[in-house]
Amino acid sequence: MPTRLTEDDLLKAFLEHVPDGVYFKDRESRFVRISRSLAQKFGFNNPGEAFHKTDFDIFSDEHARQAFEDEQAIVRSGEPMVEKEEKETWPDGRETWVLTTKLPLRDNHGNIIGTMGISRTRLEELVALRTAELQHANQQLEQDIAARKITEQELALKAQELAASNAVLQNLSQIDDLTGLYNRKGFLALADHRLKLARRNQESFSVAFVDLDGLKSINDTHGHDTGNCALVEVANVLKESFRQSDILGRLGGDEFAILIVDADELETAGIRSRIQQHLDACNSLPNRLYRLSFSIGIISNSPAESLSIEALLAKADELMYQQKRAKILSRKDANGTPS
Repeated sequence: MPTRLTEDDLLKAFLEHVPDGVYFKDRESRFVRISRSLAQKFGFNNPGEAFHKTDFDIFSDEHARQAFEDEQAIVRSGEPMVEKEEKETWPDGRETWVLTTKLPLRDNHGNIIGTMGISRTRLEELVALRTAELQHANQQLEQDIAARKITEQELALKAQELAASNAVLQNLSQIDDLTGLYNRKGFLALADHRLKLARRNQESFSVAFVDLDGLKSINDTHGHDTGNCALVEVANVLKESFRQSDILGRLGGDEFAILIVDADELETAGIRSRIQQHLDACNSLPNRLYRLSFSIGIISNSPAESLSIEALLAKADELMYQQKRAKILSRKDANGTPS
């Protein structure tokens, strides 16, 4: 006989895997329960840390006051607030934009006991973030042109690079819908542009190739929605492990790539350690259906070399495969199977 799922089971599963920020509050606008995705956005280790906190504990007063007033109006009137654009201001000055719907939360007798809401990050914000990165690259080029006396030929070359960068700015179809990272087209375009700039300025850099371990097994065991959640978790671990100046992309399927600026071979050990720390933190979260694991290859390149980004990715892919094969052989040895 199949197991009968209770309403609480369904709510737990929903809050555990929904990618949007979902929350429930009491009449005083204190958090009672939130989704895991929202807990991660708030920087909490688990959703329970939000219990009885308010927006004033998380955001700046500007956003917290407006959210409190909106929720108290819903408590008084019982009228929902649907698809409102909210600007979230954080204590460090960051600003993010979400589309928010808030509803009155009622008990079995129809009495309002609080509010519930769902906040969805706008795609425009992701595009704006990537656009800002490209604009920053343009500014570096413009400052370099102004600071140096160069020949007309060099000036024309830099002008061409500026035009190419502006063309990239105009193409807003470079974001992977699932993870929010650059897609293959966006990564290759921006990485190639940044690689040329690094070589001109005699900067060191490295390229990483990442492959999620066991995605097929996750899909076969838990379904493709859970597999998509695993891909999003890989993207989040990489975002936490690298700087904003690094360029991260999902090449397709379970493959990811990173262009790491100002990083030579001596620094790759520290990079691997940082990634492992964030990966361990992700796997330590409770109620996980699977253990997240991925293989990574990192290749460092000197400014004097002239390999293309595709060639560097191919070399990093070879190193990644070596690590993946070593894992497989290690598991066989551990199980007593001849290798």
